[in-house]
Amino acid sequence: MGSLFNLDNPIWRFMGKLVDVFILTLLWAVCCIPIITIGPASTAVYYVTLKLVRDEESYTVRSFFKSFKENFKQGSVIGIIMTLLLVFFLYDIYAYFMMGTQISRILGIVFLGIFLLYLITLVYVYPLQAKFYNKIRFTLRNALFIGVKHIFRSLAMIIIAIAVIVGCLFFPPLILLSYGLIAFLQSYFLVVIFDKYIPKEDEANGDSVVAEAKRELEAQEAEEGEQVHIVMTQQDQQPADTQVFSREMFASREPKEETESADTQDNKEEQK
Repeated sequence: MGSLFNLDNPIWRFMGKLVDVFILTLLWAVCCIPIITIGPASTAVYYVTLKLVRDEESYTVRSFFKSFKENFKQGSVIGIIMTLLLVFFLYDIYAYFMMGTQISRILGIVFLGIFLLYLITLVYVYPLQAKFYNKIRFTLRNALFIGVKHIFRSLAMIIIAIAVIVGCLFFPPLILLSYGLIAFLQSYFLVVIFDKYIPKEDEANGDSVVAEAKRELEAQEAEEGEQVHIVMTQQDQQPADTQVFSREMFASREPKEETESADTQDNKEEQK
């Protein structure tokens, strides 16, 4: 009987996360009212759910608004881009199939294929924005590249989103959990994927690591069109075929242990 009232009981932990999902959905809906804030609001939801699935301690409301504020500028731009693309694809696909000609149907199928790539990008763009410092174009590019590389997990996450949306149509009260539930379930896939490229962060290191990450990005601004390896720490060495995604390094928003840069490691190897 005592274990029933233990807050560490799996049932209570599940209920606690369910409440967090409800709060996140409510915050997301309110913050999306201006439309242009869909991006930072969505990013903030994933910022919290990525912590929830790792069982990391976090204050839901405080963490949400922390991420919302930090990602307001870039998140808004990404949100506007993704929203305009969604309207464009849906309108064109509908128009082509409504024309009824053979050519229009072929074009409609082509656009459906491109739309699938859009959905794959959409699945990753906000989690990447929540997790990493990067320029907008590289966040979008990395979202597509990682999504295609992990295509089966990407499709599974798309199916999760569709299932929740359909569930809301048949069971309207599910709307109260809708977006938060989608992000929460997808985050179980996302942490597995992200763990292939980054180590588990040590939050005790504070903002100094974040500042260092910003400086690393500023130092690379002059370099254009050059691909680099994704190297986070000495322990995070992946095979070459899994490391190259864009010119810029992934710079984690979460504090991590300070380690030597990739260039320093390469110089030491050459000296040996």
